[in-house]
Order: sequence, then C-alpha cells, then structure tokens
Amino acid sequence: MAQIECGRGHLYDPEVHPTCPYCNGNQRITVAAAGRTAPLRTVDMNRTAPVSVTAPQPTAPLNRVPVAEGGKTMPPKGYGMSVTDANKTMPPRGYGGASVPERTAAPAGYGTSVTAAGKTVGVMQAKMGLDPVVGWLVCVEGPSRGKSYTIRGGINSIGRSDRMDIVITGDMKISAENHAKVSYSDKNNRFNLIPGDGRNIVYLNDDEVFSAMPLKAYDIIDFGETKLMFVPLCGEHFTWKMGAENGIV
Repeated sequence: MAQIECGRGHLYDPEVHPTCPYCNGNQRITVAAAGRTAPLRTVDMNRTAPVSVTAPQPTAPLNRVPVAEGGKTMPPKGYGMSVTDANKTMPPRGYGGASVPERTAAPAGYGTSVTAAGKTVGVMQAKMGLDPVVGWLVCVEGPSRGKSYTIRGGINSIGRSDRMDIVITGDMKISAENHAKVSYSDKNNRFNLIPGDGRNIVYLNDDEVFSAMPLKAYDIIDFGETKLMFVPLCGEHFTWKMGAENGIV
C-alpha cells in the first residue's frame, strides 16, 4: 500500500495506522532520503521534568565551632558564661544575689529569739534582751506526772499543740490550743490563771474558773486528767527588776 503524509510531513501506512503514529506517539522518526526535516521531540506540558538534586549539604558555620559528643554546639573558646557541673548558668562576677542575714540565736535556756522572726516581743524580753523564767508549773497528777513547764513573762498559753507556750501531751481531755492561760505582769509583779477555749472546765484549788483568778505559790490547777502545781520564782522576795537594782542580774 502506498504511504501517505500527515500534516507535519510524516509518512505512514494508513492500513496499519489510522493516524500518524509519530505525532500520537511523540516519537522521533528518521526521514529517509526524502530530505525532510525530522520533528522536534514534544514535551508533555502536564509533566514536570525531574531536576537532578544533589545530596543536601549542611551550611558550614563562619567560625569553626567544636561539637560535643551529644551533638550540641559548644560556644567558641573564651565566650559564654561559666557553667557549673549542674549545667546551670552562673551570674557574672559582682552580680550575685544579696546575702541573707542570719537570725540571731536565742541564748541557751532563754526561749526563742524573735529579732528576725517578726514576732511581737514581750515587755520583759524587750527590756532584758531575753525571755527570763518567772515561775514553773509542775505536773503532780496525770499522764505527764513529774514533768515541769517554764512560765515566762506575759501570757503563756496551755494546750497539747506544739504551738503552745506550755505543751502538755498524753491528756486527750486537754484542748489542742488555749485550754487555759497563765500570765505574769512585770509591772504589778502578779500571776493570774485565765480560762481558755477548752470544753472542759478549769479548776483552781477545786473551784471553777470562769474569769481571771490570782495565782499563789503551790496552788493546784486542775483540768482534764492533769493537775499542775504552781511554783513562782518572781514574787514578794524576788523580781528581775529587784535583781537588776541589787546587782544580782
């Protein structure tokens, strides 16, 4: 069969190919001695030609920076802050935190110092620079029998809690806080027993106490299962003021 020519000058057999196989197949043909120009290779406009990509290359730093074993960048030598073993940044020299003033410890046997604790200072403590003993309570009956408790100037709260001035343990009939109070007035040189917030009644020498009652030597304070004997230091024969005037203290 004779070959025919397509619109682009391609020769093909119409019995074998219904249309030009060179145009539809995007194939380059070799033109015989007919001297025709071969078509340029067509490119499918819907396809993106692959671009040759080389392996990614990390950008090198301007300066050579050493790298630690963990892969972290180390600062250049001579730069950065000094670091302790705990990997914490140390402040520059001269910029450290202010030193914390230490609290003044109380003299042995004279209670707690309150110079830096922000607590109210008792009158006697303010005058003398310490909180002196003015008397004692001695447990003569109850779970704490034989134990003594120090009385100091001002108001002394009694209860089972550690926050009390006089802590009595082992007697669950005593309130945790402020079951009763014992006071000493430096101005009047006088002791008093004051009822507190306890549910059980406080007795003084077997009499109920509903208001402040004066305390005398060897009086018995009774509450819960506990009985306390009052033993004064300050009184008719001695006060801290008298001792100072007589050169005793």
